[in-house]
Amino acid sequence: MKELIIFTAGVAVGATVALLLAPESGEELRADIRAKADEELPRLQTALANTNERLNALEADLKKTLNRS
Repeated sequence: MKELIIFTAGVAVGATVALLLAPESGEELRADIRAKADEELPRLQTALANTNERLNALEADLKKTLNRS
């Protein structure tokens, strides 16, 4: 979960800096941002799937612990 938050924050900061410092036109910049987002999407999907698996495992462990009590 922490990795996903850090990744999302990094993307937001990077996009903001790019918008402020870009010497390109708005159309070119949007195309570059779209290309980068498409490039990063598989990594984000993998991180999300891993986080989901970890949460499911934690949930199962918690249920086992609570059933023992």
